[in-house]
Amino acid sequence: MHLLRVSLASAAFLALQAAAQIGEYDPIYSDYDYCQGITSDSKTYKPIAGATLKKVQLFMRHGDRVPSMVFPGDDANYNLCGDAAENHYSGGDVLSRSPTVQSKIMDPQDSPYHNLMWKGNCDIGQLTNRGKQQTYNVGKSIRSIYVDMLNFLPKFLNTELIYVRNTYAVRTRESAEHMLNGLYPSPFRVPGSVIEMNAYPEAVENIVLSRNLCPALPSIFKPFVSTPTFLSFFKSNYALMAKTNNILGVANNPQYNNSLNGDFFISRLCNNMPLPCSPTNATECITPTEATKAIAGSWVMSYGPMRWGPQAEKVKRVSGGMFVGTIPKNIRATLNGDPSSRPFEFYSVHDQSIDQIMAIISAPNTPWPGYSATLGLETWELADKSHVVRAIYEGKTVKAHPDLKCSLEACPLDTLAAFLESYVPSDAQAECAV
Repeated sequence: MHLLRVSLASAAFLALQAAAQIGEYDPIYSDYDYCQGITSDSKTYKPIAGATLKKVQLFMRHGDRVPSMVFPGDDANYNLCGDAAENHYSGGDVLSRSPTVQSKIMDPQDSPYHNLMWKGNCDIGQLTNRGKQQTYNVGKSIRSIYVDMLNFLPKFLNTELIYVRNTYAVRTRESAEHMLNGLYPSPFRVPGSVIEMNAYPEAVENIVLSRNLCPALPSIFKPFVSTPTFLSFFKSNYALMAKTNNILGVANNPQYNNSLNGDFFISRLCNNMPLPCSPTNATECITPTEATKAIAGSWVMSYGPMRWGPQAEKVKRVSGGMFVGTIPKNIRATLNGDPSSRPFEFYSVHDQSIDQIMAIISAPNTPWPGYSATLGLETWELADKSHVVRAIYEGKTVKAHPDLKCSLEACPLDTLAAFLESYVPSDAQAECAV
């Protein structure tokens, strides 16, 4: 279905029905900035009075990156990425005190195919220097809370207390490394200590949307484009979609012309780079307001199916449902004294990884995870030995989804666990069969 051929008459007819569903972000997120996620620190964080912290599960989106694809005619110079230096280890011992490998992305201007790639020192989807600093700063903020304020984690690194998982994407691994350097800088690490970083193979990764795990994802998502919510959204964004496609020169390119192409604008907007203008009319340019709207609209088009429309519950089951059962399982393991369980779990992931959890637990008008955004799930033990879970996102307590019958300021563990487990497919292969 070509989105630009959706009937505007149908959109107008259904617009009023959808207006209340999609709206603006909740006012508590008035300081939201896609380019820079917000993480609590010791100045803004408050513990639950009279309770003891037992477990933390922290999800962090990777930092600022360059576009995840090369758009036709992209003439920007993405000179935003440093040359990655790597140390080699064997049996926990560093083989050299200086970097033994340094990766360098070359700008192949002498190649006959150089027009297929942008200029600069960044590969597709690569973490930028800004993104590295963002995730390092997250680590510093987390240290100020869980080490300096609460003494939940020790001053010096104890690798037996921390579990780390990243995805198969290099930018999540690098983001995890920078966050951990902020959490435990070198003066607070015993020489030779090594943090184990875990990753699932791409073919079985369950913390991102995956057609490998669920071949039926496209058909499950498809009904969303016929919902009143989407048709209303489409009507209000049609002019912007047409303008961006014309300026990018992709109006007749089906690979690009069925969206707002927000990913094209993100790097430029977040790194103060010039926004594009029409190659045939230098006065027709994308404004910062339009770029921001295109970015926000891209979230609706990509992840709206998890929130609005009759297919939303099924979408949540085959997206976030593939992972969320891990959350209560690991909490109970820690509370029950399982020696293989770690009190601090850290997941370096993608926007969709966090968003598919948020689609299940949070109110629908919670904003899209920005760069280095964090979702923290804290399990606390109250004076009566019962346990509650608090969820913190963008530095604020998460407003719970209406179907979750508790406040995420202190949701009873059993209530949250039952709710999350209700989304775990009993037979994922059957639900995802094409």
